[in-house]
Amino acid sequence: MKAYLINLARSTDRLASADAQLRAAGIAYERVEAVDGRALGWGSLRGAVSRFRFFLASCHFPSLGEVGCTLSHNRVLRAIAESAEGVGVVFEDDLTVDGAALREALALVEGRARPEVPAVYVLSNHDGMPPPPGGRGMVRMRDGFYAEAYVATAAAARRLLFLNEPIRAPIDTWRAWAQRGVEVWKVFPTACGQSGVVSDIWGKRTAARKRRARWGWYVALWRARVRLGWALDGLIYRMTGR
Repeated sequence: MKAYLINLARSTDRLASADAQLRAAGIAYERVEAVDGRALGWGSLRGAVSRFRFFLASCHFPSLGEVGCTLSHNRVLRAIAESAEGVGVVFEDDLTVDGAALREALALVEGRARPEVPAVYVLSNHDGMPPPPGGRGMVRMRDGFYAEAYVATAAAARRLLFLNEPIRAPIDTWRAWAQRGVEVWKVFPTACGQSGVVSDIWGKRTAARKRRARWGWYVALWRARVRLGWALDGLIYRMTGR
């Protein structure tokens, strides 16, 4: 499997950190230049995203950073879809790596992934999903919002590009893709996490939303709004196929 590392040109510290960790784990990779949406501005990116569908899927309108992040992942997915290997590993540069766990997880995926089967294998576990018996294996995911490390088959890459060009949701909206023809698996042992530093390519919207979520009434209203948005988004998908 070929590995790809998404990195902004100005994020040299993150590149150095990710490089050291991946090299220590024995992972060779190709650096992929990230798209800096904030530098390009809406004048260049307006046609790249469906703001209404994005709002339904994520309950907020996209920031330029989010659009740039998803375009960056789409750039890597296109490379995987066109690659001879048929399976690729995607890393964001703000990640932490457990080298032994990563090697074990990738070996497990390599024995399972088939280029013609649309499947994504997530290598992190922010939700605290319990592992299968024995602590090694895969569990089918139905939700989750994290994409610092995952494996995608060529069929999954093509499917995700079809569904998300123009952008209708953040790349890590695994719930939506799992409902639209892509198998999404959580791989154990958990191999990767986030460094805890806010990524250069993202804005502060997510962090602000988490701070506000301490009030019960806000959480209840927010969940109701999210479910309504998901329902409308699903209806549009059933009508249009995207």
